[in-house]
Amino acid sequence: MFTSTYESGVDAKGRVSVPAPFRAALGGRPRLFVWPAIDGGGYLEAGGEELMAQYRQILARMSPQDPARKAITHALFTKSADLKMDEPGRVKLPEPLMRAAGVTDKIVFAGALDRFHIWNPDRFAEFDAAMSADAAANQSALDAPFQAALEAGALGGLGGGGGE
Repeated sequence: MFTSTYESGVDAKGRVSVPAPFRAALGGRPRLFVWPAIDGGGYLEAGGEELMAQYRQILARMSPQDPARKAITHALFTKSADLKMDEPGRVKLPEPLMRAAGVTDKIVFAGALDRFHIWNPDRFAEFDAAMSADAAANQSALDAPFQAALEAGALGGLGGGGGE
């Protein structure tokens, strides 16, 4: 799982150091996939082989002629880079990806559960402020899933059905 936020620099050769906790979340594998965010948000999405396997499974369940499948396949696979980290955990982001994220000399790595995002620090600060406000305003969205899990006994000793 990818959690937390890390700021780093881009070296003179255009390499970035993937944070150690993110390397660990990749299971120690050096392979990394990176692509511009499908939502056009001005950042990059990244993950390992496990994430790409999930995408392959989901897309394989869709009809090859489905317009949504075609669009998502195009967005993910034609614009992505298949990168290999060196021993110290660095990758060189291709110039088109750097431009897509507006990255120059500084970079932010932000955990996003099963993947992580790569941001220009200024863009990330704006996004972070907006998401913090949205999270505060939408806390009640957790109520129904929490109650359902509680009733199903999926929350251990917190009460509800199933485990008592």
